[in-house]
Amino acid sequence: MSLSLSTLALRSDVRLIDFGSATFDHEHHSTIVSTRHYRAPEVILELGWSQPCDVWSIGCIMFELHLGITLFQTHDNREHLAMMERILGPIPYRMARKTRTKYFYHGKLDWDEKSSAGRYVRDNCKPLLRYLQSNSEEYRQLFDLITRMLDYDPSQRITLREALKHPFFNKLPAHQRLGPPFTRSPYLRQ
Repeated sequence: MSLSLSTLALRSDVRLIDFGSATFDHEHHSTIVSTRHYRAPEVILELGWSQPCDVWSIGCIMFELHLGITLFQTHDNREHLAMMERILGPIPYRMARKTRTKYFYHGKLDWDEKSSAGRYVRDNCKPLLRYLQSNSEEYRQLFDLITRMLDYDPSQRITLREALKHPFFNKLPAHQRLGPPFTRSPYLRQ
């Protein structure tokens, strides 16, 4: 299977829908937000959230669109965190220390790798770069972008503005690139 931007989508139209959980920065932010499979670690750990959690979600969706599999296929917070650690490495101690949740013991995820759930994670999750299907420049750029979108630390995670300037998108013709300033679409309602 070859990776080509032209094969990713025949149409470049994007329609954003379902803003049911959208909030303004100054409004109350509920503790839990976003679809489970695309939920950022700061949301699961109840550390507060803002726009970077959307970048995390988009990174998960890009992975899923590319490979056809859900990166974090789970319905349980502890298992979700174990999958993250298996795929992305250990959750930073500073995040584990700040959370009020009961998922960590002495700074490490409290997770039984020998349980049936533990075996499931071990057998079905692998480090992110092991999903790389080719060593071509395009694949490496795609996985670099996804890796930067899945940075545990929301303050270090790539922003959407930075993501649009990532080298992965450079091969798109200029008229197909979405870049700042974002153009208005007739589909957007005010």
